[in-house]
Amino acid sequence: MFYTPQFFYSPLAVLLPLLGLIVVLACGLALYFLFVRKTPEKPLSHALAWLHDALNFRTLFTEKLLRVLYCIAVCALILGSVDMLFTNFIGAVLLFVIGNVAARIVFEFALLLLILCRNTQEINRKMGPLPAEPQPTQPPVQPVQPPVQPTQTEDRTTL
Repeated sequence: MFYTPQFFYSPLAVLLPLLGLIVVLACGLALYFLFVRKTPEKPLSHALAWLHDALNFRTLFTEKLLRVLYCIAVCALILGSVDMLFTNFIGAVLLFVIGNVAARIVFEFALLLLILCRNTQEINRKMGPLPAEPQPTQPPVQPVQPPVQPTQTEDRTTL
């Protein structure tokens, strides 16, 4: 006897992802129109001010996130090298040394870019707005003289 699988699709299998997509779009648009698009007229509470700054990218969380990810990567490399220690001693030592050095270089490079961005923003803030460009001075406009029409006697040439 052969087993033939029967496929049964529930209406919820189509409806739930569609409903989820609608909810996600509605929440995203609500966040945009409530917090990102305009500056608030009245002062916000601490939590709402934090949310406004986070959604407008005035507060950068990537630096803190990179530091946490670096610590997690170092712990994973150490535990991986200890796990590998009894099966492949040379590989464990190489993973411990080269892995930690490589992780440090990668995370330092990423942090370097973020610090460069933050310092550039600070320099721009200290410099203030750019001065207005001076308008070029235009020479005074002279009235245009209408061209003189030649008379008939001047048009004839004498031979």
